[in-house]
Amino acid sequence: TGMCDNCVSSIELKDIDATYHTKIIVSLLQEMQQNDQRATLLQLVDKFKTKWKHSGCSNEAVDLKKEEIEQLIVQLILDRVLKEEFQHTAYTTNAYVVLGPLWKPALQGNRPVKLTSAIHSQDSGDRFKSAKRNQMSNLEAKLDDLRRTISSRNGGVFPHAVLSTEQISLLNCHTPTTIAELEKLIGKVKTDKYGSDIIEVMRSETGSGKDSGDGAKRQKKDKGVVFVESSEEEG
Repeated sequence: TGMCDNCVSSIELKDIDATYHTKIIVSLLQEMQQNDQRATLLQLVDKFKTKWKHSGCSNEAVDLKKEEIEQLIVQLILDRVLKEEFQHTAYTTNAYVVLGPLWKPALQGNRPVKLTSAIHSQDSGDRFKSAKRNQMSNLEAKLDDLRRTISSRNGGVFPHAVLSTEQISLLNCHTPTTIAELEKLIGKVKTDKYGSDIIEVMRSETGSGKDSGDGAKRQKKDKGVVFVESSEEEG
């Protein structure tokens, strides 16, 4: 297996110091909760962008794209700086983002936050995006199914809190089949929580490793996945 040409030429991982961005997100939520207001993930992203624009601090820290702000909020939920709160009505369940147990050190800036982002080079990146829009690979479809399965299994956590669309693209490109490789792409927290399920799918799709049972059984087998009984288990 190996990476597709687009991936090799267009994806680069960069680390962003998001400590300051985190302070803004936490202070926004603190302010809202004092006023008995709540925000969904997307509403919080919009509020952050407005606050960022008017705070005049764009020169001091990296400006984040919308997907990166979403990724940061999801990361903060997994790190327990923020948490999800569900409101059930007769017709629907609304998920809100609220302050979590570890919000105070984050507000004071005592807790460094690092965001790993994937950047595309311009020309190949555009080709990559248009190719992705037109066709979702088998592996991406399986990973999309998996994040929904894990989401419902964990009491309605956001599917993109399990894996963001950007992370699914990365996994499709780099096809990690060990926990160590996976951790480099999606970080330790998510790998610890969901790594074994993700690796199960990666190995079944790339023909590396054998079917170890339950993780694979949870996956839909309607696309003719063949499990190869070869090579030793890694990671």
